[in-house]
Amino acid sequence: MNFIDDTPRLELFRLGNIPIRIDATFILVPIFLIGILQQAPLAAAGPAFAAIVVGVFLSVLFHELGHATLARLFGVPVGEILVGGFYGYARLLGNPRSTLANIIILFAGPLANAVLFFALWHLLGSPEVSSGGYFHYVERPDWMAEKPWLAYAAVTLARINLAMAIFNLLPAFPLDGGRIYRDIIATFASRVAAAKIIAGIGVIVGLWAAVTGFRIDLVLMLIGAQIAIMNWAILKQPADAEQL
Repeated sequence: MNFIDDTPRLELFRLGNIPIRIDATFILVPIFLIGILQQAPLAAAGPAFAAIVVGVFLSVLFHELGHATLARLFGVPVGEILVGGFYGYARLLGNPRSTLANIIILFAGPLANAVLFFALWHLLGSPEVSSGGYFHYVERPDWMAEKPWLAYAAVTLARINLAMAIFNLLPAFPLDGGRIYRDIIATFASRVAAAKIIAGIGVIVGLWAAVTGFRIDLVLMLIGAQIAIMNWAILKQPADAEQL
């Protein structure tokens, strides 16, 4: 059973004749982000929460549009873009003509999130960014005091896009990084061996994310657990089974 294909979904609109759909799992986004209502200033909590939920949708959509745009540039048709709960999917109706083209298409998603991060970071006055992704200001732009709800949403979405850009480049399936590194390794080893190597690393990445998330973030814990399980399943597949 393909979970992505079996999830109820709704077509919202079309971009460049590509259907943009949202699936039922997106309801998890406001549920898991409800803690923002407790962290934000009382007067800003409601508008900030709504802006962040919409911003998460647009961030995932922009990520998938990165894949779709580059796929079309390389002559690969795109059947749909699906936005779900903390994940997205651009359905390509064919394969790129070369490994390099496939790697570029895969890299375009995280790059789109990096672009969004830098745009928001510049809007926020280019603060210093700590290793944990927190912002440290020498001087805040005036608009942040005038519109605290928008400032809170912009800071949160900047951090989310930074996390999306970095996390998606980790060597684990089904992340873009996992498929990128698999394609690189497959240039000097068999595709099956490359998939097994990435799956083995992916189990470690997933467990690390799950343990880290257990301490700091429920969403990261659930995503990490899912990654660990998926990569373990790939690792245990027979050598002649179809790989990602």
